[in-house]
Amino acid sequence: MSKTVIKATNISKKYTIGTKNSKPQTLAGEIINFINTPIRNFKKIKNLSNSSHANKTNSIWALKKINLNIKEKEIVGIIGANGSGKSTLLKILSKITTPTGGEAFIYGKVGSLLEVGTGFHDELTGKENIYLNGTILGMNKNEITKNLNDIIDFSGVKNFIDTPVKRYSSGMRVRLAFSVAAYLEPEILIIDEVLAVGDASFQKKCLGKMDDVAKSGRTVLFVSHNMESIMSLCSRVIWIDKGEIVREGDPISVVNEYLETSSNTSHTEIDLEQIEKRGGDGSVKFTKLKILNNEMTEKSQFNIGEVLKLLISLKPIEKGLIDSNLQIKVIIKNQNNTNVLNFNNESAGQQFHLLNKTNEITFAIPKLPLGQGIYSISLEAWVNGGKSDTVGNVCVFESIAGDFNGYGISSSDHSMFYTSSIWGQS
Repeated sequence: MSKTVIKATNISKKYTIGTKNSKPQTLAGEIINFINTPIRNFKKIKNLSNSSHANKTNSIWALKKINLNIKEKEIVGIIGANGSGKSTLLKILSKITTPTGGEAFIYGKVGSLLEVGTGFHDELTGKENIYLNGTILGMNKNEITKNLNDIIDFSGVKNFIDTPVKRYSSGMRVRLAFSVAAYLEPEILIIDEVLAVGDASFQKKCLGKMDDVAKSGRTVLFVSHNMESIMSLCSRVIWIDKGEIVREGDPISVVNEYLETSSNTSHTEIDLEQIEKRGGDGSVKFTKLKILNNEMTEKSQFNIGEVLKLLISLKPIEKGLIDSNLQIKVIIKNQNNTNVLNFNNESAGQQFHLLNKTNEITFAIPKLPLGQGIYSISLEAWVNGGKSDTVGNVCVFESIAGDFNGYGISSSDHSMFYTSSIWGQS
């Protein structure tokens, strides 16, 4: 049985919201500040003894009684909205900040990557900063020297490694910083949203390195908004919201529920009129959306190769546009908010005209080609070539394993997309 390497009991963190005294910029300001210091201190002591005033102190609980039990060699993802307490939890486990209540026990050498680039010195060269940053992150000189060439090659800034980093672009600094951190070799690795940096190709490279780390037998705590990487790398996911653990369990089910909850709705029939954030000139308005299968049953989970249908309702707002050309666009995005499929009626050879009533539009994907994962749906309405209404990420659905080709063989090999193929032998 795997031993416990991280055990946290009732971890809580409270922050007091207040204003920070600004530092005087002049000699006169320093003198006034020195004179006023005893008065300010007296007021603080007086306020401490005034219970009614103390009760009015503004504060916020970033974490509320968090309990964790992380086993050796587990890869645990932590998800949640911005401000939910994820980073605060990692800082406590990394011993950067202390909890207000509760306790945590860490058994093993810990390496943390919480803020990429911390410790870089502008006047030092890239190579010198590798040694400086590596030392800050917990590596000794021999470890850094052993990995130096690999770090430089991974970063892609080899031609500028002897140049002071003050001349680096922000992207180059990020690449070098992650490259140093990628070669940490602790027993427990704590990582906070490192895949949100760099360009797309470097992010892919980072993900590959993270996969190597995960397979090396180390225990990893991984915070990310990239749901695809969370599901591919992690064996367990913890969802934190408003400082509390909402749910934990297998990655697909937890991520699915998180995305449905963070979407405007988790229902299969959506009242689009209630959505406030919209685009376009407002000449028409989406009113309703239903997600259905081929039997016209409402659902949000589809097998690969299954029929996915949408019933879209919209109404005219400006009556002068009645009988105008109407184009409807359906955009499907993955967990990274990247467009993976784009549809519109005109590219499918179907012309629509705006009717003086609620317009009912039907849309169907005959064979869902998307690989396993969570996807969101966005809608756009265009009238006479002008954008009239848009609603983004109004609902989510899940694509699960299925028989795309219809021969009774489920798609067992993971792929991002599926399509038909023709084979022959001679």
